[in-house]
Amino acid sequence: MKIKILWGFVGNGLSLGADSNKIKANATFEEADDEYAHTLIGKGLAVELDANGKPRVAKPKEAKPAIPKEDKAAADKAAAEKAAAEKAAAEKAAAEKEAADKAAAEKAAADKAAAEKAAAEAK
Repeated sequence: MKIKILWGFVGNGLSLGADSNKIKANATFEEADDEYAHTLIGKGLAVELDANGKPRVAKPKEAKPAIPKEDKAAADKAAAEKAAAEKAAAEKAAAEKEAADKAAAEKAAADKAAAEKAAAEAK
């Protein structure tokens, strides 16, 4: 693995292929031990180089932005208002249906009474 040292340190020069254990900043190693190189990269002491000798840049993962609390509170309030409106509409529809059923029952009773009266008069 090809790496470039960012910070000087005293470490395992043999794993990097260096002459001594004192590693100076800006030194480049072509055949560094992969495990040791990853350790140095993880500690921020080195960066991995690509084939052109430029540092490889890790692309950040795309993540959706966090929702601010104000937006969440507004969304919760809107959801509660929508639920209340739906409940009121359902109650209104039920009341209208009940009133229509009652009117239909009264009309049927009136029609039946009128039919009975007409039948009684016809006798």
